[in-house]
Order: sequence, then structure tokens, then C-alpha cells
Amino acid sequence: MQFTTKPFQIIFTAGALLVLAACGGAPSEGDIKTAFEKQIVADAKAMEQMGGKQAAGMMKGLLPEIKSVKKIGCKEDGENAYKCDVEMEVTQMGSTNKGIVPIRFVKGSDGWMASK
Repeated sequence: MQFTTKPFQIIFTAGALLVLAACGGAPSEGDIKTAFEKQIVADAKAMEQMGGKQAAGMMKGLLPEIKSVKKIGCKEDGENAYKCDVEMEVTQMGSTNKGIVPIRFVKGSDGWMASK
């Protein structure tokens, strides 16, 4: 019986391709939610800088709270960028709304960011 390494090479190559494929590609639902949460935090900091802590406290109720995020689908839209349809449930000023919105995401040095 002759031992060949061919099956092991095929398995190793397939495994390596799967690992590399996971490193790139469109943002996940978790990436999308994190990108929105980062944007909300940045907006809150901007409010605080403009109007002080008291104004930021009053304005906090105006900022949206993300209840759920579901990625419907994404298409490439340039280098490190994807245009995604995202179903979101958001509560803002006591009202909860759910809908599908098209949003462009760009992968930067700090991860995915929502872009205009």
C-alpha cells in the first residue's frame, strides 16, 4: 500500500481558503450593529462638545437605541466597501420603528463604519 499526501494537501488547501475567506468580505450583522453604535456614541460626544454635559443629557433621549439588526444582503461598492440592505428596529423618543434601509459600509483601520 502506497501512502500519498495528495488528500492531505487538498484538505489543507481547502481549509486555508476558508480561513482567508473569513478575513474579507461584507460586514456581518455584528459588524453592522457595532458600526451604528460607534456612530451614536460619536454623535453623543459631538452634542456634549457643542452644548456641554447638561445639553448632552437632555439630547440623549433624542439619540436612537438599536433594538435589532438583520443583514438582508450586501454588494461590493468599491475597495473595502459594501452597500447593504439592513433591516433595523430602532427606538427613538419613545417610538419604535422597524424597516429596511440601504447603507454603505467602509472598512477602515477601526473596523466597519457607516458611510454616506
